[in-house]
Amino acid sequence: MSRSVNKIILVGHVGRDPEVRETQTGKKVAHVSLATNRWSSAGGEEGERTDWHRLTFWNKTAQFVQDYVTTGDRIYVEGRLEYDSYERDGVTIPSAEIHVGEVVLLRSARDREELAA
Repeated sequence: MSRSVNKIILVGHVGRDPEVRETQTGKKVAHVSLATNRWSSAGGEEGERTDWHRLTFWNKTAQFVQDYVTTGDRIYVEGRLEYDSYERDGVTIPSAEIHVGEVVLLRSARDREELAA
């Protein structure tokens, strides 16, 4: 059997508070949007560009995110990229999300506010 790797590492800022729910089987799942920034010179314009990533957390990791992660927090995540699709108005729309296995809270929004005061 050949080996392959599907590993994503991101460091960025949380775009909004986690959306947390339970599945029909009782598993906790949380979704978070994460912003990462990069320098781009595409289209003749230079500047910083923000990319948005959809993160999915399960079970204990979802509980951690629910308890400690809020909008503006800077986090480190490791996970795998998964592709899917859904239909809207008869049109199939592809989607991609990162299923996170590890999360580290680097700096909370509250910490930044306290440092600025």
